[in-house]
Amino acid sequence: MDNKENKDLTAYDNRFHEDPTSFNDFQAADYIKELKNQGKNDEAIEVGRTFLEVAPELKRYINYFGYALYNRYINIEDEKIAENETLFFTILDEIANVCKQERYSPLEAAVNKAIKYVSKKNPVDYGKLSEILEYLDAPTLDDTPFINKEGREYESKKEKWYRMKVRALYEVKDYRNCIEQANIALTLPLKWHYNNLNWVKYYRGVSLIEVGRYEEAEHVFLELKNSFKIVNLSSVLYKLYVNTGRENDAYTYLINDFFLSGYDASNLDNYVAIAKMAHDKGVEKAEKIAAAMINKIKSNAYETELDLSEYDNESADSLFDMLYSEIMYHLERYIKREEGKVIYYNNSRNFGSILQENEDDNLFFMQADFIDDEEVRKFDVVEFSRIATYDRKKKQASTKAVLLKVLYEDINY
Repeated sequence: MDNKENKDLTAYDNRFHEDPTSFNDFQAADYIKELKNQGKNDEAIEVGRTFLEVAPELKRYINYFGYALYNRYINIEDEKIAENETLFFTILDEIANVCKQERYSPLEAAVNKAIKYVSKKNPVDYGKLSEILEYLDAPTLDDTPFINKEGREYESKKEKWYRMKVRALYEVKDYRNCIEQANIALTLPLKWHYNNLNWVKYYRGVSLIEVGRYEEAEHVFLELKNSFKIVNLSSVLYKLYVNTGRENDAYTYLINDFFLSGYDASNLDNYVAIAKMAHDKGVEKAEKIAAAMINKIKSNAYETELDLSEYDNESADSLFDMLYSEIMYHLERYIKREEGKVIYYNNSRNFGSILQENEDDNLFFMQADFIDDEEVRKFDVVEFSRIATYDRKKKQASTKAVLLKVLYEDINY
């Protein structure tokens, strides 16, 4: 196939140099389009800027002019952008000022290039990312999920905008706007992908803490706790309760997380919290074991004047086992303990309930929450602690029994 010959632009060139105000809308658009298509982006930019100055009534050329700017300064390698970021963002601003968010406009393409560039930097400049996102009008973005050639579905433009905006606002500590944008996102009939919806809820929750709306934040995290495993929400709830004076709730969550997680060096922050809990409760032996374990994992991670020399020859995991026994078999030293009777137990599904006097509902528990691998039967009297949780069926906050221990069988129920 023969290549299409380029249009002769001599007449347009002469006319432009003689009197650029003599162009009508069609002629101006045709001129800049042909310059751009022929790879003459610098000339197209010069002509477009001239038309903006001397013929503001002309409109049809605007997107062609914007694409010339995009081709010349935006759609380039990251290394080239890094050489002159100021110019890159100046041109982005110019495109945003002249081009609307519409079909055949370069605005979204330019903004997406800027988002990718900023997002790949380490660390990410979330302030700049938030500014870039403001070039787009979120409510009018397409909410249809993107499907690639292989048929795989990805987030829509609108979903992506809210996901990134909520995160950026949290990172720059603009907590009130973070909550506002998250609230808007949660009301939209979007088809959410991956963990995007959970991340929006999470950043809303931590922002609620920052502005002192603790009850709302607790509700968010309780709802997320069993469905969002990427973040240690038990640790988040522990910090929430500590900062709101709910010491028993905080320590119950902390110990329960310690019980469920097993030994893992990456849980260092939790082990430090355990050591501080033991210190606050005046349980020196537990604090010493925890301190020794922590400092085995990371030297000098826990400062103390206690003599830890008796544990010099112990490994971190063996110290964990010692600490586990010291905590789990003396729970009454740290948290509130209750007694109750198993009123129902499902042997096949390993869950049951404990009778609660003067309560409409019985207290839910799971076999996995027993400290020892005990055989549970109906009418067993058990010792337990409570943690707040979320009832998905009723869509409301609830409580459950954790850290259970069978005391005896009450056959006279």
